Amino acid sequence: MDNYPLHYVSHNIPFVVLFGLGSPSPSPGPIFGPHVTVESEYPLLVERGIYISSDLPSVAGKAADELLQCFREFDAKDAAWNERPGKGKTGTMGFTYRSVGRAFTLPPHKAKPPVMSPSLPPVSDEPLRKSSLSPVLHSPLSPLSPESPVFPDGIMTSFWFSKHQSLVPSIVISFFSFTLDLNSSTLQDNKLKTEINAIRSSITSSSYKIRFIVVLVCENNGPETNMSERVAIIRRATTLDVKSLFFLSPNQSIVDTRAFIGAVLASVQPSCIEYYRDLSKHARRKRNRGSIPLPTAPPTSGTSRTLSNQGWNVRYETKLGYFAEFRQEMDAAGRNYEAAYELLFDGDVFESISDWSPRFNEARLLGDALAIRILRCLLWTGQTTSAVQSWANHRARIQDLIDRKGKGSGTYGWMAWEARWSAVMAALIEKVGVPIFHVPGQPQTPGNIVLEVPDIYAIPEKAFTPDERLPPWDLLHHEGYWLTRAAKCTRARRKLAFGMPKEDRAEPGLSSASQAASRAHMYDTFLCPEPHIEYALPGRPSFDYAELLIHTLKQSSDHFSKRQQSRAVEKIQLDIAREYMKVGHWNDAMDLLKPIWLKLSWRRAGWWNLVDEMSWAVRACARHLGDGETLLIAEWELMSSSLTQRHDWQYDFSKCLDGLDIEGKPHSIVDLDTTAPTMSITFAFGSVEARVGEPLPAQLVITSYAHRSSSPIILREVTVSFVGCLKIVKFTHDENAKPVASSTNSLMHLYDIPIGETRLSSESSSSRPSSPESIQPLVGASDLTFSPGTIKVFTFNLLPRDAGEVKATLASIDIHEEFFDFTVVTPLHKQVSPNDWWLTCGTIVSKRKLTTDHSWSINVLPKPPKVDIHILNLLKSYYTDEKVELQFTITNNEVEDAEIRFNVQLQGSLNKAPVVRWKSSSTDKGISIMQDDVRDEVVNSLNSQPAGHLIGRMAPGEARTELITFQALPEMVDYILEVTANYHLLSDPDTPISKTITKDLVFIGPFEANYVTTPRVHSSPWPSYFHMGEDDDDQSQSPEKSRLEGLQQKWLLSARVASFAIEALRIEDVALEIVDVRHGAVCRVSQTPNLPKPPAILSPNEILSREFLFEVHKRSLEDRRASSVTFRLCVLWRRESPSSSSSTATSLLVSPITIPFGEPRVVASVSQSIGSEQLPLVHISYTLENPSMHLLTFSVSMEANEDFAFSGPKAITVQLVPLSQHNIRYNLLPAQKGVWIWPSLKVVDMGFGKTLMVGAGEGCRGDSKGIAIWGCCQSRDRDEGLSSPYSPSNAHGDSSSRAITSAATPVPEISTPRVSSNLPATPQHSRPQPVGLTEQFNQPLKPHIWTSKRRWTRHDLDRERTEFFDTRVTGRPEIWGALKTVVELLGEGDLQTAQQILDACHITVPTGDLVNGIYDESGNYYQMPEHMISDPENLMPEEKVITTEGTRDSEETDEDELERRREEKGKAVLKDEDNIKVKARLSDRGGPDVTVNLSKGQTVRVLIRRIQDDAGIPGKGKIRIGYLGKILRENETLLAQGWREGHVINALVFVDPKDQVDLYTTAHDSA
Repeated sequence: MDNYPLHYVSHNIPFVVLFGLGSPSPSPGPIFGPHVTVESEYPLLVERGIYISSDLPSVAGKAADELLQCFREFDAKDAAWNERPGKGKTGTMGFTYRSVGRAFTLPPHKAKPPVMSPSLPPVSDEPLRKSSLSPVLHSPLSPLSPESPVFPDGIMTSFWFSKHQSLVPSIVISFFSFTLDLNSSTLQDNKLKTEINAIRSSITSSSYKIRFIVVLVCENNGPETNMSERVAIIRRATTLDVKSLFFLSPNQSIVDTRAFIGAVLASVQPSCIEYYRDLSKHARRKRNRGSIPLPTAPPTSGTSRTLSNQGWNVRYETKLGYFAEFRQEMDAAGRNYEAAYELLFDGDVFESISDWSPRFNEARLLGDALAIRILRCLLWTGQTTSAVQSWANHRARIQDLIDRKGKGSGTYGWMAWEARWSAVMAALIEKVGVPIFHVPGQPQTPGNIVLEVPDIYAIPEKAFTPDERLPPWDLLHHEGYWLTRAAKCTRARRKLAFGMPKEDRAEPGLSSASQAASRAHMYDTFLCPEPHIEYALPGRPSFDYAELLIHTLKQSSDHFSKRQQSRAVEKIQLDIAREYMKVGHWNDAMDLLKPIWLKLSWRRAGWWNLVDEMSWAVRACARHLGDGETLLIAEWELMSSSLTQRHDWQYDFSKCLDGLDIEGKPHSIVDLDTTAPTMSITFAFGSVEARVGEPLPAQLVITSYAHRSSSPIILREVTVSFVGCLKIVKFTHDENAKPVASSTNSLMHLYDIPIGETRLSSESSSSRPSSPESIQPLVGASDLTFSPGTIKVFTFNLLPRDAGEVKATLASIDIHEEFFDFTVVTPLHKQVSPNDWWLTCGTIVSKRKLTTDHSWSINVLPKPPKVDIHILNLLKSYYTDEKVELQFTITNNEVEDAEIRFNVQLQGSLNKAPVVRWKSSSTDKGISIMQDDVRDEVVNSLNSQPAGHLIGRMAPGEARTELITFQALPEMVDYILEVTANYHLLSDPDTPISKTITKDLVFIGPFEANYVTTPRVHSSPWPSYFHMGEDDDDQSQSPEKSRLEGLQQKWLLSARVASFAIEALRIEDVALEIVDVRHGAVCRVSQTPNLPKPPAILSPNEILSREFLFEVHKRSLEDRRASSVTFRLCVLWRRESPSSSSSTATSLLVSPITIPFGEPRVVASVSQSIGSEQLPLVHISYTLENPSMHLLTFSVSMEANEDFAFSGPKAITVQLVPLSQHNIRYNLLPAQKGVWIWPSLKVVDMGFGKTLMVGAGEGCRGDSKGIAIWGCCQSRDRDEGLSSPYSPSNAHGDSSSRAITSAATPVPEISTPRVSSNLPATPQHSRPQPVGLTEQFNQPLKPHIWTSKRRWTRHDLDRERTEFFDTRVTGRPEIWGALKTVVELLGEGDLQTAQQILDACHITVPTGDLVNGIYDESGNYYQMPEHMISDPENLMPEEKVITTEGTRDSEETDEDELERRREEKGKAVLKDEDNIKVKARLSDRGGPDVTVNLSKGQTVRVLIRRIQDDAGIPGKGKIRIGYLGKILRENETLLAQGWREGHVINALVFVDPKDQVDLYTTAHDSA
């Protein structure tokens, strides 16, 4: 848009004059040339303009500079032409500013009067009297004023657009300094009042409705006093309101200044909009007059035609759109512009103007300006497709107009206009900033790929329906397309200009008048140079087409590049390079083409015509610049038959540098993929897989794609590189080599090349850096001469030395000529894998298909090992701490001698591993004899590669035996044993062979144990409090005893060791070792006397019980701290197998035991029992100990109990002096034999009010109820091995071996029937024999016979028993199920089967009667009421109670059945007021809850049935309803039992117990 007048096409922004702020800024700028400005050319501006000035100096200083800086930041003249945020600062619509100092001039409203003839009276500037001879004055820019540029028939002039954009402001902001000097403040304030009133009067008298604003800038030259009062006085004196006078305080920051300006602009914005709305109203009133005003004077020269009515309408509609654009009302502005445009082109405006008249080009200029403004309005409102259609419509109209009335569209002037019109569209898109074309500033990926690519075209707006098919050109594309079209039109313009004859290009002064007239009617020069400047004669300055094209194309390339349209960018870069080449800028052209030439996307897409053009352009640049390396690559590509062949060109690659003077010998290296295919190289292996040491066939195929008329190409060398175990392969040229087979057309030749290791020649080795692979490559020779279309196949064999994947990665061909070297490389893994393998069939070439997709890659397998490895003594599992010995046998089955090295590795999950050691061997005739005295070798640690054990040289068929040993770790972990034999044959030391076997080694802990610690009374006397220190003189004591002066305690540690081994182990010893003793104590361990030795064999899951006594002795008597003792249980064992020669010690750590020494304690022990069989007495002794240094008083009382009678003190008070003991003895007589009794002795420390806990000593057992004593029979002394039935060494043992790992389970509370005088008589049985406490007491099952006081019926018993067994929540469910089966069998009289079920489930019945309770194998106690076990002897028949309970049950059954039938028939309708929703939570699942509808009057039984139906519980399943911890009765309603609506009830689901009987029936069958 640079060719159009600036204000014709620029966006309208309200103009603000900064009056008195800084120095005057320059004029808005040129409109037609560098020296032609608006102010200098505006009509009558100097002569009759309204001059406004002030005598006060302008505001200067820091505050003024900051104000000017902020106004420049707020200036919106360079903002985007759109309505999005950012254009208007601080929420305003945007303004443009100009600082004018203390004076500016407003344009005059009226033109000066015309000069009158001498016969008329003189005319002065005074207002004329109304008469018929008085002329009517109009605006200096009106077509009615003689001084106007458009007088008398012009429509618009660019000065009118400039008037409101740079001369007439909408707001004048006047700045004045406000002093704080008290001495001069009054004088300065008076001057301010005078100047403000004068300036405002000048603006008001100008008839312009400009808004006047005053800003007082405070100077920092005095105290800030009375500022508000002075400002108020100035405001009143100047009659300015608060929105017209602003005050800027001193010492404001730049942020505060910016906020101040934003506030000023926001306050004046409504006035600004109203100003331009008034101008629109004025223009609309003129348009609506309907008549043309009289001119000031009739035209006297030129044509006498004046502007038509339609022309005036064009003028008024343009003004309306112009002022609407100032208000940012773009929809209204667009409508006015379109109306003016249609009036201009559809009426008689253009038709009435001659093409030779200057008004024709003025109308064209106005038409372009209106079209540009219409396009801006459409793009502003997002109507992109409409904008494109409007652009095309204007182009078509202008072309039609030029063809009809102008010079036609076949001139360079039309092409110049087309290029300009395309550039205008690109500029509009960029200035408007169409959102869809926005390129965000985002980071790029490492491959320079933009993460989000912007769109290249805009979708149609909503006005176009999806069904409407639009051509692609109607969619708005980004700026690059429009600039490319502009460049295309510019090239057409140049072509037409270059076609002008020489006589038309002569300067006007040098040509005849007829030629000048002919030229004026032939060439269209609208906004473009004359023919003599467009294409000047030689030696004359001419128009620079190359500069314009390069500038346009670079802009277009930038837009295409931002959107990653690489192909378009390459095409534009080629066009730019051609323009450089036309003007001889070869360096610029080469710098542009070289970076993109070898990376052309056209080459990958197969656009060979464009590749051909690019290559020829690069060749031309390289030849002009003498770039030999680039020229070689270009010549190589031009040899390809894919490019267009030039028949006048000689294709000989060896002579491509002829005629060039190049220093040195150029060497070019090019990738085969970056050029057109002149030659192709493929590689393939002949098999799918190979083995080490075996020949591997390979094939290299080279094909020539050169032009058929080109000369043959001779290759000096062909190289193939590999990744893996293969060396580089090189083929050299040998013209005497003959093919082994050829095709019938003699274009394909197959060569069989033997290759071998040969040192490189000095010439070859100097061309490349040396590497290990290039020192001794595999070399072969063949004929490497390639004629056009020739295919040569080279077959050779490779010998892999190592196993692994092998890939052919790179192939290169070298051409060495006298003046240059050329190398072509190609990555083989990126090439298309060949599908054919070429073979010889006699002298003819044939082929077969390859079966792999990647024939350039192959997997080389190791050479099959023929060494056998066997582990002779590998076991299924091993145990922790065990010494493991593994014996290996290695057999050499190779046909020749081998050098073998043996590696063993243990891989586990821990950070440490056992240390493995070798024990060497010697052979004697194939029999391995172990030598234990040979040195050991440490071979490895965890997950590390060992150095290996050298076996040495082994002959074919030889076998050797090796032994490794290692000590297993204490942790249980699984290892993977990896045994590897690495060897090589003596005949082929370069080929390694390996044989590996892996085995799993499982290490488990052989034992686990739990422990119980109980106190014992130490037999040694305590030191006397009254004789302390007397023993110091006793020299008979040992030194160790003399050092231990403190208290001592005795404790019993009971250990139960369970075997977790999978086989029987021989236990040699079990010992308790002391690990740590803390806090000044000494510990000594001894086993309990008279205990049997450990069993010789411990079977899997068997339990071994051992007891240890340990004494803890304090070193000092003053030390009262609690001591901590840590033990370790050591089990010495060995395997039962004969091969096991060594014993293993397994240590089980015991948790630290705390021994209290500072507090008193009470220990109970049964030392003896006295009495006869009829009167068994139990003697129990309580020992009270006072280890403190205080006198303690204890209250001792024995509580009476119905289970036993006792003799001894009922309640006594015992006083213990410091460091003393006291024994209290009782004789107990149990009320019932064969039961536990719990004597309750209460010992209270009266000084501290603390009740002491009684510890269970010898012959006692402690549980949750206290001290328990077995009172079944005559007891024996502790030394005779008496113990409770639950001693660790019970008869049955523990069937659950895994339970041994948990802590000792406390014995549950046992409820024993009390002795009552009302007990029924029971048959007497023979007195059982005395049972030792080490044995478990279990009596045979016997039936229970009883008589009930209640009247039981069969129905009541069955219902009670069902509910009882269904609601058990303690104990184990399977035990309750077994007891229910036993009860049923007792009822049937099958006592034997019931006993077998009890034995199978390890249920103990101490008395033989179930009513006295039973115990399971874990010690849990189970007790059942009498009516659960058997029927009473006085059971009532059913017919005797039929009128009571039977009737009730039948009624309930009938009621349920009736309710069910009513529900099935739909008659059980629930009323809304009676309906309730009940949410039940089932116990057999995690959710969801079941919600049922129920009437308030329905019982719980109905609720249970509905829950069963909704939850899908089968009929055999039973449900009990629980609410707030109680079971609800089924024959009552919910509300009657306290249920509240909304509460959730618990539905306890019980499975039919018959389903649980199968488990115990199976146990019974197995028993």
